[in-house]
Amino acid sequence: MVAAADKIANDPQVLALLKDQSTDAAAKARWNQFLELVRIPSPSRQENLKAAEIHRRLVAEWGFSRPEVMTRADGIIEASDTNIVDGLPVYNACVVIKGSYSGRADAQHYKGQFPKVLVEGHIDVVNPEELPKAGDPSIRIKLQPYAQPVVATPAELAAIPDELSFDAAGRVVENDNYATASKVFANAKEAEAGGGVRIYVPGYGDMMPSTSNAFVLAAAMKKHKIQPVYDIWICGTAGEEGKGNLAGVKQLYGFDQKAGTGSNPLNIVANFGLEGGGTVNFIGSYRFEMKFKAPVPRGGGNGPSAPEAMAAAIAKIADVKTPSEIREGAPRTTYTVGRASCEPPPAGRTVVPSCALEVDMRSTRKEPLDEIRQMIEPMFQAGASTENARYGRKDGSPEGITLELMWYGLRPAFVADSVDNVAVHAGLQSGIQLGVLMSPMVGTGSGSLNDNVPANTGIPTYQFTLASSAAGAGGHAFWEWGTRGAPATEVARMHRVLTAALIVSGFHAADGTVVPPAIGPIGKRTREVAR
Repeated sequence: MVAAADKIANDPQVLALLKDQSTDAAAKARWNQFLELVRIPSPSRQENLKAAEIHRRLVAEWGFSRPEVMTRADGIIEASDTNIVDGLPVYNACVVIKGSYSGRADAQHYKGQFPKVLVEGHIDVVNPEELPKAGDPSIRIKLQPYAQPVVATPAELAAIPDELSFDAAGRVVENDNYATASKVFANAKEAEAGGGVRIYVPGYGDMMPSTSNAFVLAAAMKKHKIQPVYDIWICGTAGEEGKGNLAGVKQLYGFDQKAGTGSNPLNIVANFGLEGGGTVNFIGSYRFEMKFKAPVPRGGGNGPSAPEAMAAAIAKIADVKTPSEIREGAPRTTYTVGRASCEPPPAGRTVVPSCALEVDMRSTRKEPLDEIRQMIEPMFQAGASTENARYGRKDGSPEGITLELMWYGLRPAFVADSVDNVAVHAGLQSGIQLGVLMSPMVGTGSGSLNDNVPANTGIPTYQFTLASSAAGAGGHAFWEWGTRGAPATEVARMHRVLTAALIVSGFHAADGTVVPPAIGPIGKRTREVAR
């Protein structure tokens, strides 16, 4: 792998790509593309507008043919056996850099699918939570001098007078505000001293700069005729945030929520995420949203109360001890009673029709996660039963409190008992080759990312970023902001991601030799594909 990294990193085709991306014109094009994409609202499970624009640009501007776009406007990936997640379509946007492997006489495949390396970053955001019902859906990108305090309310954000402008085609207008926003800084201190601004827009930090640059890299690979051996898919994935439930990668990896298994229907052999820095352990979670529904009172009298039932459930959950509290040495396991809300009574009535409660359970291991679920899940019904008993009502009767599961979220857990896998090796070696890392060390921390799904399915995975920001804050908040960082950092990070992906996929070098793939052609899975 050392020799492969050296050859790929210094290949004339690769160096030509990097030289092209190092020009001022390329840096400006990347910046403009990011601004034009990040302003398109993309709530989790409503990413269709942003996916559609990426699909359009792939063919109209980035040099790809329509058959090279592997996702459809209706959310279907034809080879996947999981095209509906939580009853909804999945709006991924994926393009293929075609490899040579499928043309070999001895090529192996899994049910018609030849091997693929996936490079992905998500396109969804936490805010806004819903697409606007009418009017121009585009987000206004506000600019605020560092001398002013960070906004505290949405009204303060809306009141900022300076913002970026876009023409009817969605292109950023290069006026004075654009010039101010486009200034490059090394850090927040420099930005404050040099007239920099906070650029407020959801997705600035998490994670459109990295995802947008993934498509820049894809277009550059196409332009410079970079040919891998295995196919490389570059994807903007849906549903990473909030109630997105990791829908995008669940489609790509055929992940069945009920079974907790992945069929890997596309035969992906390695996964590179673009949201972090080398995370290899992933915190799993179960998430429940339960609705407590009140009956219509008898003859206008009192009856079981939805708020009281919910409150009883919360009290019972609060008494639950986690496995790590019960047993010394058990993996850390936590839970949170999150948002609780109640439906207002209809006009002329006083009874609250229903209340909803969200509970999130987390652990790095499946076993304690299942254990805490078995303790907490019955408490929802216990709360309803307690309230029904106050009024002598039977559970399940039309005169008692009833429960409805509104939403169930699953992020599968994974702990890397060994980091001896091709994605980690390629990630580390590419960093060593390019001087980013001094030694092949892997962090012991955990994250909760798209990578949960491939890692749990058995696919080697590693994390990078393609972003460059001088400063930023407010991830997942309405006031998310960032300030532009050095374009050269983006190019250096492209070099590393490209090197790592080609180490794994194999590469046709400029001198006519071939760097062979670093992994076999059949990806791992935890169940067989169903299609």
